Amino acid sequence: MSLSIQDNTSVYRLLNTMQQLEVQRSMTLARLSTGLRINRASDNPAGLIAVKMLESELSSVHAALDNNQRTQSMLSVASGALAEVSSLLADIQQLSLASIGDTLSVSEKAANQAQVDSAIASIDRILGGTTFNGRNIFGGANQIAATLSMADAADLKDVRIYSCNPGQANTVLTVNVTAAATKATTAGTSIANVTSALTADTVLTVAGKDGTATITIASGSTLDQMISMLNQSTGVTGVSASKSGTELVMTSIDYGSEAFVSVAALSGDASLVGTAQTGKLTGDDATVTVNGQNARTSGTEIYYNGNGISFTANLADNTTGTRTITVVGGGATFQLGTDASTRSTIGLNGMNSFSLGRADLGYLSSLKSGGAASLTTDPQQAVTIVRKAITQVATESARLGGFIKYEVGSSINNLGVQQENLSSAVGMIRDADMAQEIVKLERINLLTQTTMALLSLVNNDKKTLVSLLR
Repeated sequence: MSLSIQDNTSVYRLLNTMQQLEVQRSMTLARLSTGLRINRASDNPAGLIAVKMLESELSSVHAALDNNQRTQSMLSVASGALAEVSSLLADIQQLSLASIGDTLSVSEKAANQAQVDSAIASIDRILGGTTFNGRNIFGGANQIAATLSMADAADLKDVRIYSCNPGQANTVLTVNVTAAATKATTAGTSIANVTSALTADTVLTVAGKDGTATITIASGSTLDQMISMLNQSTGVTGVSASKSGTELVMTSIDYGSEAFVSVAALSGDASLVGTAQTGKLTGDDATVTVNGQNARTSGTEIYYNGNGISFTANLADNTTGTRTITVVGGGATFQLGTDASTRSTIGLNGMNSFSLGRADLGYLSSLKSGGAASLTTDPQQAVTIVRKAITQVATESARLGGFIKYEVGSSINNLGVQQENLSSAVGMIRDADMAQEIVKLERINLLTQTTMALLSLVNNDKKTLVSLLR
């Protein structure tokens, strides 16, 4: 290769290398200082688009997780209130059972009634004061509304909508009752034809849905006295006594296949010991369809869950035929996912002492002093009402618990996995490999030093050539 003073190709080549190394050095230092592989769009245009899309999804997941956690908090507050109400109802039931019969004095029953009044007041205070973020949970604002005609409302009582499809209003439910519910009864079966006073102390065992009682009826008792004695145990057994002419008739308080009557005369009056024996006599559940689908029934109560709608209702006695419910909408709607299709609505019905119970039985408020089912007026009916209230609160608690576990809890778990995977995907595209960048910087520094040394060598070569001309 010839030596030339004018030819600067080697210098330009080395300078260009220096410039490229400086650009690489600048990019590497930027990655090391920010920890990011993509600091501007020119670093990786396609990667930047992917990162922005993934970050948008990740932001939605974060928001959805926040929504779910708030939802869980709200429903946990509601669940805690219902747990306390359940405890108070259990106390009321105990006091009501204790007040049946003549074992307590008037003052003792009055003391029990005072406790019941306080417990009911506490229930109303708890349900009325259970709020979340300033909103009363059980005040009725979170219930799903339904409308019925006046005629249908007389036969379909206590309609409670528990869930519906979000945004789906004015859904019509056609309720067709093809067979009415019946009670368990001994009517039609001669168990005791009492035409005269009992000739001996008689021991009867009466069993029903709520329990079993062994009752001793004194010798000389008439049919009416016998009925009065048997009815003192109605709150224990769920079976009431009446008469048809001279026949003793035992009938369950409740309707349906779960209600039953069983009577056995163990000893005493010979006319009863021989005849007052029954097997387990049961009632019948109503037969109901809703929009052509079979609904589950228990006595007169309807339980339906289908096509995104869940509701319960209670049929009036002997109701048959078609009735219509229009689900207007409402309820508490929660955003459980990252788009509009992941909303879920639950009905949190307004609850207080005037709604706990059932129309045909009475409501919890009637257990207060002076009420139709107070402990001094009708303690047996008080037991029936409070048992229904306990069932209602337990059902509401179970629905809340199921929603928290299977709707909210599952959503939180799924969103947590999404958050982890999306964050990992963003990091793989966006984040710099610090070890790799440090190695790259060392390499650039070494090449820069080498290039500078070569530039110095080229300059020395030219100086040597010039010195030869002197």
